[in-house]
Amino acid sequence: MEFEVKFLPEGKKISVQDSSTVLTAALKADVDLVALCGGRGTCGKCLVEVVKGSTPPPTEQEVRKIGRERIAKGIRLACQLKVLDHLIINVPDKSRIGRQKLVIMGVEPTAKVSPNIKKLYFEINPPSLEDPRGDDVRINEVLSHLGMSNFSLDYTIIKEMPKILRESGWKVTFTIINNREIINIQPGDKTKDCYGVAVDIGTTKLAVFIVDLISGKILFADGIMNPQIKYGEDVISRIQYASQSEENLKELQRSIIAGINELIERGLMETDVRREDLYEVVVVGNTAMHHLFLGLNVKWLGLAPYSPVIGMSYNIKAKELGININPSGNVYTLPNIAGFVGADAIADVLASRIHEKEKITLLMDVGTNTEVILGNKRGLWCCSTASGPAFEGAHVRYGMRAASGAIEKVKIREDFEVEYITINDEKPRGICGSGIIDAIAEMLRTGIIDTSGRIILKNHRRVREGGFGKEFILVFKEETATGEEDIVITQEDIREIQKAKAAIYAGYMTLMKKGGLKKEEISEIIIAGAFGSYIDPLSAKIIGIIPDLPTSRISFLGNTAGSGARLCLKSIDYRKEAEEIVKKMKYVELAVERIFEEEYINAMFMPNSRLEDFPEVMSIIKSPINVRRYVKR
Repeated sequence: MEFEVKFLPEGKKISVQDSSTVLTAALKADVDLVALCGGRGTCGKCLVEVVKGSTPPPTEQEVRKIGRERIAKGIRLACQLKVLDHLIINVPDKSRIGRQKLVIMGVEPTAKVSPNIKKLYFEINPPSLEDPRGDDVRINEVLSHLGMSNFSLDYTIIKEMPKILRESGWKVTFTIINNREIINIQPGDKTKDCYGVAVDIGTTKLAVFIVDLISGKILFADGIMNPQIKYGEDVISRIQYASQSEENLKELQRSIIAGINELIERGLMETDVRREDLYEVVVVGNTAMHHLFLGLNVKWLGLAPYSPVIGMSYNIKAKELGININPSGNVYTLPNIAGFVGADAIADVLASRIHEKEKITLLMDVGTNTEVILGNKRGLWCCSTASGPAFEGAHVRYGMRAASGAIEKVKIREDFEVEYITINDEKPRGICGSGIIDAIAEMLRTGIIDTSGRIILKNHRRVREGGFGKEFILVFKEETATGEEDIVITQEDIREIQKAKAAIYAGYMTLMKKGGLKKEEISEIIIAGAFGSYIDPLSAKIIGIIPDLPTSRISFLGNTAGSGARLCLKSIDYRKEAEEIVKKMKYVELAVERIFEEEYINAMFMPNSRLEDFPEVMSIIKSPINVRRYVKR
């Protein structure tokens, strides 16, 4: 039996089988609805209002996340609410993903353009009664003079070749890939029309760049939210969703392919580039995003020992994946290192050049997962920590993505009153990662919390007892976009951030100990990634996300994954370099490291229990010291 669900204010209608969830209906209807946890009921973000229709009793998750009083007013979790009647559902603004603030560009070193694609113009002797050799033989003769006699012809080109050769008077341009295959024949001299696409598939965002493969110039750069977000905002949620069925896996693959094609289409409309002149796509992403793009089974990425299906680089025909460039064009994927350190980390290294540095450098690509790479030209250590769910809104009561209305900067005055900045200067809807870090750092600096993370401020209008302990009010409801609720930082929110920052700190400390290094040997910290671009380095040091190095030794490079993808698109030399980097990388699986466990416990304090490691930070923290050393040193 099917029931109709109508979503307000859009008015979209969709029919679903009975016992489907409202979240399932929203996905089918393409309704903008947050699903941070992928529908498991743990984040409490997919709040909807039942306007009309009968509903089943609330689940335990709903009672825990919403409370019976609000449930009585029709507020439910879309992922928990089953459709047993025709429903009219209102989706409030605070439950929508909204317009995300995306970082597309990143620092990119100068590269000599030497692409995998070549365009060569030739004037070929036509056949005659005295010389009736085949067209392909004539082409072979011309190419043999350039040392490319063992070329192959794409089947699509073979069918078009006779007509193009004759109508052009045997004056044509060949497009050759990998120095061995002709993938296009065009009449006349088209050697200047040679373009490619670099793609960075992030867990949160999708970035696409169209690049001139003659000059190396970026002609188009844009990004959107990763369309897979509606199936779960973190890697594990998507792995679980894709592992449920073959159709779910195909659905995730189709969504990312559609997103890439959407951005390519937008690029073609904004430039003079023709689709047939787009000959290659280079793709980077973490291992899960890489596998979902290729439609590979990701089940084993979520199970120990977390091994990927493929770790090497691959070349695949664009038409096999449904990428809308020249049908005979190529898609190149960079190699992966391990289940949670993928091609994007290789791209980070290529763009940051830490593998060429003399001194020890710490590179952190802060995102939904944080990739940590430590080393220099003599070797690199790497690991991945699950940091993003808290920093990007999950598990934080009023946390949200970096979209319109998100609080992104926070300053707390000496009288404990709060100043803040929101994205696009809109009224506050919640708080994003950079704002959360600022807020907790400021609460520690001003003595609202102590170094254990406990709220200790008393007798102030911004501190109160909430349903789950003390809360600090950042924004009173009268100032918010909805006017309904105060935006607060709860004691539990602080604990979630402590766990996330402890994971990052313990990650790089584990690498340092595995490499036999000391903190004072780190000469530079490089922070990459979209989220990293907005972190205040002082706030990050105050709560202990990064080592207490002088700010002058901390640099922010933006989207280096996208930069690395462009480098590999422009030059085959960088692809060879990527293969060499993989050989240098020593991956550390933190799940089996006792060092990580010990450092994680130490780092639950702020900045952590080893206060001597943070002399600059401790000099500005006003809260009482409340630290116990849980781990023997």
